[in-house]
Amino acid sequence: MTHGVSEAALAALSASLGLPLAFDDDTCSVMIGDQPFSIRRDGPGDRLVVSALVADDLPDAPSRKLVEDLLNLGFGLMHDGLPAVARDPETGFIAAFAIFAGDRLIAPEFPDAFEKFAAFAQRLTDRLDAERSGYSADSDGGDAHAASAADPAGFDIIHV
Repeated sequence: MTHGVSEAALAALSASLGLPLAFDDDTCSVMIGDQPFSIRRDGPGDRLVVSALVADDLPDAPSRKLVEDLLNLGFGLMHDGLPAVARDPETGFIAAFAIFAGDRLIAPEFPDAFEKFAAFAQRLTDRLDAERSGYSADSDGGDAHAASAADPAGFDIIHV
């Protein structure tokens, strides 16, 4: 299967990360720090799905603010390349993911988009860890850890 533009974007990402991206059956797993990421070629066109495991499960008693923030992040699916959050119903794992296609998959720009996604996933991991350890955004108004809806111009404005 040929992937054209995505191959150039992946080569640029590999160079940026300083490590090879080894695909098995159109999927590549990579660790960045302690965070596992998956990159999957999706379909015959030039489209990549990037995901990151951000938590093994939700905190036992998530705050209303956390639930609202996670639901707000679901709007990322409405815009190509913006992150969204999902929970696997079988394992309970919480994952952040984004779909990159078209002009969001241009080789020189894709590493920057991936870096933004990785930072987003880390902020989400930190937020869930903080909530699990007793921090609640409900208690301080949530300003320091508020999630906002994704901006179609770029998800660098999202604060988790």
